[in-house]
Amino acid sequence: MKSKVLKIRNLPAEMQVLNEVKVKPIGSLLALMLVSGVFIISGSTIAIMGVVLLAISSYALLVMPDRILMQFTDEFLVLYNRKNRDECMLIYWDEILLWQYQKHNNEDQLWLQLTDGQTETIECFNRNKIVPYFKIYAKGKERQLRPARRRRSTASSRQKI
Repeated sequence: MKSKVLKIRNLPAEMQVLNEVKVKPIGSLLALMLVSGVFIISGSTIAIMGVVLLAISSYALLVMPDRILMQFTDEFLVLYNRKNRDECMLIYWDEILLWQYQKHNNEDQLWLQLTDGQTETIECFNRNKIVPYFKIYAKGKERQLRPARRRRSTASSRQKI
């Protein structure tokens, strides 16, 4: 099996990154700054809310740290969300047995099962950036959610009114 955990400094130097997913949603923060600017320019009582939104979005954009969660290449996927920040998980596309994007209330998760039986679960925040690469490079390996089965009511469980 070629997929493995390795130090970030040991990643292949010639890897050509197609796309990467970062923690900070820069586009959304810039849009929020634009909306807050419109609120401030309006000059009404809503301008106070614009100042607050501008302060929050500026703080998040300029002060809060940003880091890479994952990178996509033609040959493999690199996952950086590890406990040891110096390590990453290199997963080759052909070694993914099954994958599934799971949507939850508080966070989304990408679930991967590798050919050796190992599973990886990664916190995700942007389905639109992740799923297209899996549909191209791990085509036909998506695990579909089964719809909930309906219970059949039996005569003994029915009550007559």
